[in-house]
Amino acid sequence: MARHTTIRSHASPVDEDKFIAGVIEASAWARRNARLLIAVVAVAAFAALGALYYRSYRTRLEDKATAELDRIRQVAASGNPALANRDLETFLAKYDGTQAEAEARVLLARTALEQGKPQDAAKVAQPLAQDLDAPLGATGAFLLAASYEAQNDLKQSESTYLRIADKAPFEFQRRQALDAAATLRMQHGDAAGAAELYQKLLAMTPDSVPEHSIVEMRLAEAQAAAQTATRRPAGN
Repeated sequence: MARHTTIRSHASPVDEDKFIAGVIEASAWARRNARLLIAVVAVAAFAALGALYYRSYRTRLEDKATAELDRIRQVAASGNPALANRDLETFLAKYDGTQAEAEARVLLARTALEQGKPQDAAKVAQPLAQDLDAPLGATGAFLLAASYEAQNDLKQSESTYLRIADKAPFEFQRRQALDAAATLRMQHGDAAGAAELYQKLLAMTPDSVPEHSIVEMRLAEAQAAAQTATRRPAGN
């Protein structure tokens, strides 16, 4: 019966010598650079601790901002808009960069518009309106457009509405912006331009929703007004 012979491989003396030499060289390098190694480990540890502290700090800051904004809402609801506005301005300076900052800007811009201060509203809403993809970006842009309209800057107002209609992330926002721009044109004598926007809005509005018939009616009104303006003799 044949015997199976197991062949064991052994590292050659040369390989063992290279391995031992490498270990000795690494140990010698570690001894020569002990301070450097300690410094690297210390820096890594401080970086990790710094990251943990920053996350903890941001969490506490966000919590404080949310609580403070809730308090300001209660002040506004109590019928003291002047105090609420002052608190909101302080809030924006103190909690800049927090998630609650955008909500505070919306609240302050709305309050400014209600109080007949469209320039202040525009200043507050402008940072929000720059990024339409942000959660409250489109809301800020609508407030900015309304503030321009209140200042009788119709060109800027319409341009802002059309930007929302073109770039807002949600279709309902785009439809609302088109409707606002068309209404603006109608109110200021551009019935033909309003009809153009209402046609776009009608194409975007599903037949199954009640708004479809409303847009159809507004489109018909705009087209009739445009025809009347065309037939009207010059100078009348």
